[in-house]
Amino acid sequence: MVDITAQGILFDMDGTLVNTIACVERGWTDLANEHSIDAQALLNTVHGHPTYDVLRAWFPPHMHTRQYAQSFEHQLMHDTRGVFAVPGALRVLSMLKDSEWAIVTAATDDLALTRMQQIGLDAPKKLVADTSVKKGKPDPEGYEVGARLLGISPKDAVVFEDSVNGVVAGCAAGCTVVGVLTSTHEDRLREAGAKYVIKDFTQVQISHANGLVITLDI
Repeated sequence: MVDITAQGILFDMDGTLVNTIACVERGWTDLANEHSIDAQALLNTVHGHPTYDVLRAWFPPHMHTRQYAQSFEHQLMHDTRGVFAVPGALRVLSMLKDSEWAIVTAATDDLALTRMQQIGLDAPKKLVADTSVKKGKPDPEGYEVGARLLGISPKDAVVFEDSVNGVVAGCAAGCTVVGVLTSTHEDRLREAGAKYVIKDFTQVQISHANGLVITLDI
C-alpha cells in the first residue's frame, strides 16, 4: 500500500476515467486507411494529443482546420461501441468533493461532456479542455491551469494519466503522476515519469482523515 497526501487530483479523461480506446483507435484507423497512412504507426502516437495536432502531424493540408477536427470529434463522440467507465473510476469520483478534483483533457469541451454523460457522470465543476489552453499535452500548461482552478500548487496535485504525453505533461508541471494501464505499456509510462502505476481505480481508495489521502493498493 502507498499513501499519497495531496490537496487535489487532476484526471485525464480518455483512457483514464472513460475507456474509449476501442472507439478512438477505430476512428483513427479508418481515417488513416482512407488516406493510405500507416494506421499502427499513427495509433502509437495518437493518445494524449489534441485531434487538431494529430491532423496537422499526419494528414494532408486540407484537413488542418479546426472545423475538420470538430467534425471528426463529432463522429467519434457518437460512436459508443466499447465506451465504458474505467473500473472503480465512478466510485473514486463519488468520494471526492467538487473542490478537490478537475479533468484535464486533450478533448474539446463538447466531446468531454458527452463522454462524461455516456458513463453516467454529471458535468465536472472544473474542466480544462483543448480550447482552454494554448499548448496541448505534453506541454504542462493544462495541468498548471487545472491546479490553478483548484487553488493549489501543481506540486500538491496528483495526476492520473494513461498516455505518455499526459505523463510527461503532469511531471513537467510538477505534479505526482500515477499511470493507468489502459492504452500504454507500464514500462513506457514509467519511462515518461510516472511515479506509480495502477491497472485501474479498483486499486485506489480516498480518505479525508488528515486532509486528502489517496491510497494505492500496489
